[in-house]
Amino acid sequence: MAYRLLSSRTDQPIHLGITESGGRRNGSIRSAIGIGSLLLDGIGDTLRVSLADDPVEEVKVALSILNSLKIRSVGVQIVACPTCSRKEFDVINVVKVLEERLSDVKDPLKISVIGCVVNGFGEAENSDFGVIGRRTRSVLLNRVENKKKFVHNDIISEELEDEVRKVIEIRERKCGSNCQSNSKQES
Repeated sequence: MAYRLLSSRTDQPIHLGITESGGRRNGSIRSAIGIGSLLLDGIGDTLRVSLADDPVEEVKVALSILNSLKIRSVGVQIVACPTCSRKEFDVINVVKVLEERLSDVKDPLKISVIGCVVNGFGEAENSDFGVIGRRTRSVLLNRVENKKKFVHNDIISEELEDEVRKVIEIRERKCGSNCQSNSKQES
């Protein structure tokens, strides 16, 4: 409430942050709600996420908030189904592995990890890359290069990471140091 009142009375830059937000999980949620709701209302010029955790996590949470609100696009955004009895591979593990292996990627890319074909193609439609579960071999989509291939379910993470890194390498060769600023932004 105080930020909203202050915003209506000044043109000075406003710094957003939730003090004593907590540990990684609860602090991330509290920060996302508190900071995100203000940013959605057009309030805030800088932000700080404070967690009882590694400062690197604070930066990751801050970037996730900005990415989620489409204020800034940087890094890989992974969307995934919540898993159900139709899933054909270990969605949860694939997401964890990809988040770790692709944490260094700065290009704004969206990856869908969908466990079955029922909703898979529709849910992966707006992603740069996707994997859609099938019995033993899942469909790997590379929408950047308009390709698809079948991959064995036990090597999905490796194959998807390879596809992402190949595209990034091609982009870097084409546009050099300006790549990130010229990368596709979400609409």
